[in-house]
Amino acid sequence: MSLVSNVFVDQQSGSYRVAVTRRVLGPKNEAWLLSISVPTARIRDVMLPAVPAGWTVGIGDRGGNYIARSTQHEKMTGKPGLAEYVDKIVGLTGSFKSRDFEGTTLLAGYYRSTYSGWFYAANVPLAEVQAPLWRSLTAICGIGLAALLLSLALAYVVGKRLTEATIDLAGRAEALGHGREVEPMSTSVAEFATIAKAMVDAERAIAERTRELETVLETVPAAVWFTYDLQARQVIRNRFAAELMGLPTDTRKSFGTPDRVIDTVAVKDGHTVAREDRPLSRAMRGETIDNQEFAYTLPSGMQRHLLSSARPIRDPGGSIIGAVQISLDISERKRGEEQRQLLVNELNHRVKNTLAVVQSIANQTIRNATDLTEAGLNLSSRLVSLAKAHDILTRENWSGVDLGDPITNSIKPHAALDRFQICGEAVWLPPNVTLSFALALHELATNAIKYGALSNSTGTVSVAWKVVGDDGVRHLELEWREEGGPPVARVVDKGFGTQLLTAGGVVLNFEKPGLRCTFHLNLTEAEAEDDRLLP
Repeated sequence: MSLVSNVFVDQQSGSYRVAVTRRVLGPKNEAWLLSISVPTARIRDVMLPAVPAGWTVGIGDRGGNYIARSTQHEKMTGKPGLAEYVDKIVGLTGSFKSRDFEGTTLLAGYYRSTYSGWFYAANVPLAEVQAPLWRSLTAICGIGLAALLLSLALAYVVGKRLTEATIDLAGRAEALGHGREVEPMSTSVAEFATIAKAMVDAERAIAERTRELETVLETVPAAVWFTYDLQARQVIRNRFAAELMGLPTDTRKSFGTPDRVIDTVAVKDGHTVAREDRPLSRAMRGETIDNQEFAYTLPSGMQRHLLSSARPIRDPGGSIIGAVQISLDISERKRGEEQRQLLVNELNHRVKNTLAVVQSIANQTIRNATDLTEAGLNLSSRLVSLAKAHDILTRENWSGVDLGDPITNSIKPHAALDRFQICGEAVWLPPNVTLSFALALHELATNAIKYGALSNSTGTVSVAWKVVGDDGVRHLELEWREEGGPPVARVVDKGFGTQLLTAGGVVLNFEKPGLRCTFHLNLTEAEAEDDRLLP
């Protein structure tokens, strides 16, 4: 519905104008008023081409004041018409005789618009139509009819142009308010055309800024949510937020389209957080949230750790109209922290075990040594053997080693490998068993060099092992057999090496051809108990 005003004086320019006002809807469906004013001279210019020579055509408003006049427009616009003339315009259409300002008798025809309430009148001097009676009567009827038709045409042309231009302009204002594209407007009313062009330029500038903002939000490696919903259940999310929540990004709605939030379980400081206590909902209540960590469990079961901040969005008056939340995915960081803590705990565990082994070696070495020089040499060689075992485990990230590696490292410093016969399948030893085997093999190799098969140039050592098992329990059987060395006598005085071996359940047979040492290890148990120090 549009409203058309009476003629009035513009306070800034001093010119007479008329206004057209129309109700339009704003971006949030609020009621706006679009009002356009036009100088009365513009209406006179539209009217003049249709006025016959010798005629006077005028347009008056609802109060009887001249809006436009084909003659003496500048003098008459905004002024009231003659009372005797205006008083005769009482119906929708009609014709009558009246005098003008100069006292000339006129034959007038008029039409009053039901849209604006204005009247359109066409006048011709009565003297110009007074001729022979029949001719005069015919002329009067024709002129009256022509005046009536001319008034109707003028009312239609002027009213139609103003109405169409107003409706078109209102439609463009509504499109601008809702973020839709504004089409250029073609109209003979210059003021309307200027305003329409300004709307087109504004829409293009807004669209460009919107595309720039959307590009930034779709590129930034942070999840962004907007909401204008009081319950914070309808949200606008960027691409990263969709990926973070496990939503598809190739078929999702375009940015700026609200969508429902997905159901997640949020935990903070070990406590479940209700939806109304999460950052976006709190921001809708006016709170400011900075760098708070939350753990979210998605419907798929995947867990995400987010570092979130949120702010309310306010209108110029300070009222809250929405909220925004920005979150960083710190899941990898949290996993890294947990992994580092796990490694620190594992390192502490390994260091404690190693120190316990070193303490045991030192105590046993000193207790069985005859002098400090011997104790120092023995302790040094045993610690070197332990260090080499540590090197092997470090290369494997302390996950364990292949049995062949500690065997080779234990015998290589003492004798050429061609004096050994090594045979066995691949067996993976856990870290605690590796350290024990390294120490035991070191003692066997040292003993063979001092007293056994490696103390001469002809002796040999055979190391063979195999894995046997039943009912899911795996056992390692390893045999160290010496041959070709000096005759072996049974040991009565047990040193550190003998104590180490026998304490672990290793069977020592001092046979005449040479020492035979047999290891029996429950691999299943050893893998389950990785905190045992020695066999």
